[in-house]
Amino acid sequence: MATGAISTESKKISELRVVDLKSELKRRNLDTTGIKSVLLARLRQALEDEDCDTENIEIPLTADTATRKDGKVKGKRVDSDADTTGEEDVLSKVTFAYNSAA
Repeated sequence: MATGAISTESKKISELRVVDLKSELKRRNLDTTGIKSVLLARLRQALEDEDCDTENIEIPLTADTATRKDGKVKGKRVDSDADTTGEEDVLSKVTFAYNSAA
């Protein structure tokens, strides 16, 4: 059963990705258009208006905000997928050769 608690992570605002900046601006019902520097300035102003720290922010952790320092995850095949592809090719060739010989 879920407790309803949301995990958060403290990050420097200058290190946020554009998608994270836009998410924070959207939560505050602010404009999400512009380049990163514009989004940073807009979020800093919003935090200042809220009397919050303008250099660090607590952001909720979700699957979308996972750190991608290990490289891009989207579109990569898993090792187990790569292994079975070769096995399937060999199996189909063996089956074909067996059926052809019969």
